[in-house]
Amino acid sequence: MSQSSDFKYIITDDPFFEGKIADYSKKLKTNVLSLSELLTTDFDSQGKIIKVLFYISRFELENKHKEIHQFLKVHPTIMSNIIVRAPIDYTGYMALSIEEDLFFTNVPDDAPLVFLIKNLINAFTSLQMIVDKFELQKRINVSTNEISKLTKIGISLANEKDFTKLLRDILNSAREISNSDSGSLYLVEKDERGNPRNLRFKISALDLNSDEFILPINKKSIAGYVAFTGKQLNIPNVYELSGKEEYKFNSDFDRMSNYYSKSMLVVPMKDHHDEVVGVIQLINRKKNFQTKLSLEEMKTNSVLEYDKYSEELVMAVAGQAAVAIQNNNLVHDIETLFEGFVTASVSAIESRDPTTSGHSFRVAQYTVGLAESVNSVQVGRFKDVNFNESQIKEIRYASLLHDFGKVGVREKVLVKAKKLEDYEMDLIRWRFQFILKDVEAKLSQKKIDYLKKHGNNGYPQFEKSIQLEYALEKGKLEEMVRVITDSNEPTILEEGNSNFLEEISKMSYHTTDGNQLSLLLPKEFGFLSIRRGSLDFEERREIESHVEHTFQFLSKIPWTRELKMVPSIAHGHHEKLNGSGYPRGLSAVEIPVQAKMMAIADIFDALTDQDRPYKKAVPLDRAFDILKMEVRDQHIDGDLLDLFIESRAYEKIQHKR
Repeated sequence: MSQSSDFKYIITDDPFFEGKIADYSKKLKTNVLSLSELLTTDFDSQGKIIKVLFYISRFELENKHKEIHQFLKVHPTIMSNIIVRAPIDYTGYMALSIEEDLFFTNVPDDAPLVFLIKNLINAFTSLQMIVDKFELQKRINVSTNEISKLTKIGISLANEKDFTKLLRDILNSAREISNSDSGSLYLVEKDERGNPRNLRFKISALDLNSDEFILPINKKSIAGYVAFTGKQLNIPNVYELSGKEEYKFNSDFDRMSNYYSKSMLVVPMKDHHDEVVGVIQLINRKKNFQTKLSLEEMKTNSVLEYDKYSEELVMAVAGQAAVAIQNNNLVHDIETLFEGFVTASVSAIESRDPTTSGHSFRVAQYTVGLAESVNSVQVGRFKDVNFNESQIKEIRYASLLHDFGKVGVREKVLVKAKKLEDYEMDLIRWRFQFILKDVEAKLSQKKIDYLKKHGNNGYPQFEKSIQLEYALEKGKLEEMVRVITDSNEPTILEEGNSNFLEEISKMSYHTTDGNQLSLLLPKEFGFLSIRRGSLDFEERREIESHVEHTFQFLSKIPWTRELKMVPSIAHGHHEKLNGSGYPRGLSAVEIPVQAKMMAIADIFDALTDQDRPYKKAVPLDRAFDILKMEVRDQHIDGDLLDLFIESRAYEKIQHKR
């Protein structure tokens, strides 16, 4: 049987058929079998479609139609047509068990030979058209399937945010679409100037936990060659390299992993600038991706060479992978940039008030720790509350920036540690020093007047009375200064001091030159009378306005969908459950749970901060007692406070301190 007649047969019951068509055998290029040989012939098509034409009499057809039907049924790779040796008007085949579309035509025995030959040729042409249609449909189906795979791969890679998982998905996608048994992925690392420096091995299909190592980008290694040249390599058998190649195969991996690398396809991943960002190395193409190859099978024909179509598919995946890696790097760079901006912003704010340095960072850590504790709750109010990774990041940014609005608060108010400024207290002290000196001058004048009038007679006794009067006046003035100094502290103003301050504010002193001097100015008395803290009403309003400034500032930032609540969370950290908080006086149900958590963290850090010179840090137990008082006053959430204390979310920072 010649190559030209492979997979092409005529089955006939005409004993003289081969003699009839002898002159046309080259044109027909077919194998001729008798009908009796039908069931004994091995139709091995090697996976290809066989074209079989039956040229039989109507009598044989009617007698053997069931056998023919069974034959076609068990040979799905056979495409068949039937030419019946019968008159043109014969329709008996319609009552038989063979499908009607298998019948091509009838040819009478007395028909001219040319007529028979033309019908044979036309019948084979018809079969070939059907075969071509099937082959075309098969290619369309395969292409559609591959396009669908590539589309899904592209969508999957574009949506993956976890960089390690992204790299695994890239390698697995390339392996699956090319039916590769194994593979590795390398990424290009650049120096400070942005020039390629080396290749870093990231993952292997055989061992995803392998330690990373570095390859130089040069022509000596296979992966290095591809990264250096930007060209793909398709190697049928890495153990049969001629030795003339610029690159060499390193078999150490095979020996260490009990593996046998044979066919290899190595492609570069290029970005839109046509720069290589990484390399995909695929090993041992097989017929079916799901098949597991043994070590011995890897050395046989079970491993296939990578064909041109596989190269194209893998290059398509590599292109999508490069875009995904670049996008992932870009997102990472943007996040790093924004993280730097946030850190710099917080540092800039806190530099205006060094006494609160680190407050925003600590509040962020406390709040995130409490949020993570909420995630672990299995019972109670918060059992259905769960913050995902993006929401944790949202909470962290809101906490870091919760005091950003202080940039709009005057520095003298922001850093005001006591009720009066230092220069104001100095003026009061100098005023009392002046009064004391004036008292001293008045008493000295009394001595002079006595001496002028009485001489030394009784002067020692008079001098003692003057000294006693001076001591009394000095003691009164010093007591006043003491009360004023004590009242200047931002602690709770004692009632006794408050009453004494009021008395002092009403006092005035007549100087030797005839002027009347108030001991305390109304403004000074107003600040010193503040019951708690160091700020009066207007200054407190100015400080409280920082929350609104924070919200206005944060609202101008185009936050992503995952971080859109940052302004609202920061806006609510001074709200109280009973509606007495600021700036909006929200009720408990209106305050976001993230803001409730931040409120606890904010108060806790203010109580335990050791860096504020105007007050001492309180011990943990005392801080918790104060926070519990805040719960009783319906200012903060008791369940969240219990969780904060029980989970010891504050310990990491406390240990650092």
